[in-house]
Amino acid sequence: MTGYRYISIITIFLFASCKDHQNSQKNLNHSTEQALSSEKSIDTGLDKSAVAEMVGPWNSGENTTTPNLFSDREKLYLSWVALEGSQSSLYYSVYDQKQWEAPRLISQGDEWFVNWADFPQFAVYENNMIATFLQKSDKGTYTYDIYYTLKEGENTWTNPKKLHRDDTKSEHGFVSIATGKEGFLVSWLDGRNTVMQENSPSQAQNNEHLNHGTGAMTLRSTMVHFDGSLSEESLIDSRVCDCCQTAVILDPNNQAFLAYRGRSETEVRDILLRKGSPLYGWSSSVSTNDQWLIPGCPVNGPSIDVFGDALALAWFTASNDEPRVEVAFSSTEKLGLTEATRMDSGNAIGRVDVVQLSAESAIVSWVEPMGQTDYIRAQWVDIKGKKGPLITVSETSSERATGFPRMVRHKDNLYMVTTNLNPDKSKAVILKTWPLSNMLPEDINELKANE
Repeated sequence: MTGYRYISIITIFLFASCKDHQNSQKNLNHSTEQALSSEKSIDTGLDKSAVAEMVGPWNSGENTTTPNLFSDREKLYLSWVALEGSQSSLYYSVYDQKQWEAPRLISQGDEWFVNWADFPQFAVYENNMIATFLQKSDKGTYTYDIYYTLKEGENTWTNPKKLHRDDTKSEHGFVSIATGKEGFLVSWLDGRNTVMQENSPSQAQNNEHLNHGTGAMTLRSTMVHFDGSLSEESLIDSRVCDCCQTAVILDPNNQAFLAYRGRSETEVRDILLRKGSPLYGWSSSVSTNDQWLIPGCPVNGPSIDVFGDALALAWFTASNDEPRVEVAFSSTEKLGLTEATRMDSGNAIGRVDVVQLSAESAIVSWVEPMGQTDYIRAQWVDIKGKKGPLITVSETSSERATGFPRMVRHKDNLYMVTTNLNPDKSKAVILKTWPLSNMLPEDINELKANE
């Protein structure tokens, strides 16, 4: 990517931000019986990796988007949204015994906000499931609420309920979920403080952007118990970047760790890391200290993972006009990031994810350009900056509709799901997989699994 090309993308982010409201969609007219689970080898064109594409029930529709992955170590889950006219339907499928099961409907509606960067979340803990989606709350284009629904065992999904306690007609989204024995810890970006006062001149001039008032976007959290009840709501940060994804996870001791893009009074937007809980509060933040001064949201959130008493943090920054992807490690006992290791080949678009394999190693994925083509790449890295083979997962596009690739480790394989943009502007969910062993340096003989 040339410098001009990167600046063009950032300009789109600043002025269009993350509000990519979707057009009406085409019918889903393929039978789900056609979505047989199979794998076919593909040639990445840039390396010798054994990357394969998996076919499943998400391929049965003409317009599928915003996919997500989750592994509970026993089963692999993939969720996605199917678009048909004005209706949005959230589905999931389970990969068990080397076969993708028939799709199962979670929820559907006509007033959903379906967005390339702010997508539904899905998580499982033992016999309990949770899913979230966004639903319009008013006529304003960017006024929408977060809804959650739960499922226990063979019971049906519960009636969706609003996650946050305020009734402001503002923006709420960018949900992250961590699973634990007490329930699902959920964090989100909350725009209740951004609503302009009634009948203000600014409001009259631009009624569609009620969420951009004098206040800042906030970061909040709560615990969704397995019975559907909510714990106290916790304010984590009163001033954060408007539309970068958040990331939250619980360690084996039930400590919560949360990463997000902060926003200082001087518009420095670096990644911040905290630990805590909605009940007991949150620690002071640890910053990546990139000193990225940017007067708008880059729509590029961080990713975190934990292994024992250590965590890995991956993020995108373009401080000093140098777009790059970096990764660092920290102890969970006392937060403090190690020296960052750069992962990209000299330029990056971002859209990161991370899977931690041991206390001192992880796999990072990101999107980067090579010439006029963008690629999804992944690589093993350790705390000292040593790297394994560079894997090119697939070609992609820097267009917003392709969304954010999501990666999980399930048993001895890595899986990545993303969205392809078709020539007719419809979208299609794509799932790739490859052996974890392909990622490791030659002198590492054992798979260090997070089990």
